[in-house]
Amino acid sequence: MAYFIPADTPLNPTEARAPAAPAAGPWTPARHIAEGVTKPTRLLALGTGEYGKTALLEFPGGWQRTIDLPTEADAWHPLFSELPQADVQRLRKHVAHPIIRHPDGTRTRRGALSFVTEEVGPAGGYKAERCFDVPQEDFYSGCVTGYRCAAELLEVLARGYGPHIIKQHVIKEALQASDEPYSKPSRRGAGSAFMEIVGEALTFMARHSLHGQYMAAKIAEAERLQATMAELDAKEKAAFVERMKAARLSKAQRRVSTTAQH
Repeated sequence: MAYFIPADTPLNPTEARAPAAPAAGPWTPARHIAEGVTKPTRLLALGTGEYGKTALLEFPGGWQRTIDLPTEADAWHPLFSELPQADVQRLRKHVAHPIIRHPDGTRTRRGALSFVTEEVGPAGGYKAERCFDVPQEDFYSGCVTGYRCAAELLEVLARGYGPHIIKQHVIKEALQASDEPYSKPSRRGAGSAFMEIVGEALTFMARHSLHGQYMAAKIAEAERLQATMAELDAKEKAAFVERMKAARLSKAQRRVSTTAQH
């Protein structure tokens, strides 16, 4: 894909061209890259603007632009793929959700999804994660929550970038929630509704995808890995047996040598 410098950007610092009026709404990474412009090469400054967090970036040729980052996922946009890794980490830390300190001393912050909660240590490091952190509700209110959680996850997966989500952990905890008591407020409704969408997603995949080819490739890959690991395991066991033989032989030789000396 070719990238071009936008028309409202001076080609060099001495060019006195009046900039065009800014377009309405946030200038997000997706909006910026849609125009086919160059990717930034250096992060100059971080800040806060009308639409949330911002980043002032330098582009090839020395021109600069402020990019709006209204959501945490914006810091993971492919637009930033040519930034130094240190700049990428600063950018992502800048948009991370704030840490909340609770009366019991725990510290949490929102994770990659609105229903994922991270527990962090005193220094802000990761400790644990609750991947289906929804309220305890009556069954039918919980169903609404569960459908909303599923819709959010599907939207994030369709976007294709953002903080990493371990889908298996989300599904596992939703399945556990669906087994909670029905007779009192719980997460059962939310978990049941969420798992219903997981089942529908499998049905959709079965009817509308090349799942036969996909699964055949996955099975073949697993079989190759199985054979490789079996071979490695056999080599490790054989090497262990040889080491034990050598150790016993060495011990016997030392014993004979000691006896001969006496």
